[in-house]
Amino acid sequence: MRWETLDGMMAGDYRIRVREEGRSVTAGQRYVAFYLEREGLLSERPILRGLSAGPRPQPIPGWLDGFFQNPVRFQGVPVALPERVVRAFFRRIGELIPPGGWLGLAYETFGESQPIHRETEQALRLGIPPILTPLGMCLFYAGCAFPIRDWSIAEGWREGPRKLQGFKPRDRERYLDVVDALWEEIRAFLRRTEGSSRPEFAAARRRVEDLLSLWSSRGADEAL
Repeated sequence: MRWETLDGMMAGDYRIRVREEGRSVTAGQRYVAFYLEREGLLSERPILRGLSAGPRPQPIPGWLDGFFQNPVRFQGVPVALPERVVRAFFRRIGELIPPGGWLGLAYETFGESQPIHRETEQALRLGIPPILTPLGMCLFYAGCAFPIRDWSIAEGWREGPRKLQGFKPRDRERYLDVVDALWEEIRAFLRRTEGSSRPEFAAARRRVEDLLSLWSSRGADEAL
């Protein structure tokens, strides 16, 4: 995938900067990082960094296995990105992932944990549907939530940290099938947690409202 095409594009008030950070020992794979720039200042660390499929033909059309950070730091100052910027950024990422491809976002961080990772892990432990977690919403913004798989137990060292892996549907029929199953899962969650005052459940229920709003604004048959 040609991530370089995103270099210079806007995500809300920020400009995306793309850097290649080396090649994998596996042919056709490379490490890529996405920084944000504003008013001439570049974020100290990337907002998203990961391993990506290269341009060669692959069994899976295209993918990015990444680690997302929010807040990011500018000149030593942490800046929490508003949801509108996160949404715009992941929409850009999703534009380059082809049908049948996937985006992975780690919630196991090996010492670099931020609230977005801890909140996602805790929500999954409580049985909250993956799409209603903070990282799950990022996958939804990218159009890679149909379905989402929770890699809570890695199947060997090659799979990396625990993550959410979201797929972009190959066709409209597959998308509609997954959406039906997704909303049934969400309805079951709402029934199960009705009346609960647990803050994790309250946050997930608010995300249901966000999903409904985004879907209704773009039409029920669109992924985003």
